[in-house]
Amino acid sequence: MNLEDICPVSDSLDFFSRKWVLCILMDMFRGKKHFTEFQESNPTLSNHVLSQTLKYMEDAELIKKETVDEKTRNKTSYVLLEKGLKTNKILYELSIYSLNELECSKLNDNVKKEIFDDYKNSLFFND
Repeated sequence: MNLEDICPVSDSLDFFSRKWVLCILMDMFRGKKHFTEFQESNPTLSNHVLSQTLKYMEDAELIKKETVDEKTRNKTSYVLLEKGLKTNKILYELSIYSLNELECSKLNDNVKKEIFDDYKNSLFFND
């Protein structure tokens, strides 16, 4: 591989290319860990796409599926692995960019501060 062919940004975008991956990661940072919680948080996300996305995230070692009781699927939860935890700064920066530069920038300052504080608290930083 030639050095000029390497683009870390492109590599990262390819990795996170599935539409719902970052949304589910954000949900997990906000305490969600069950299939139904991801559905409630993302109502336009179909069961099939959610299942595929969670499987993709498992295969990519972002999350781990844990089952307390094999007989009942209600006991299945998902936890962030180290690789998933490292996305906190990416999610935080994307959020800040949106609040300052995109549609969210049109919100009033009090609402933006509330969103900023919520995301800052959810996306703890561990260096």
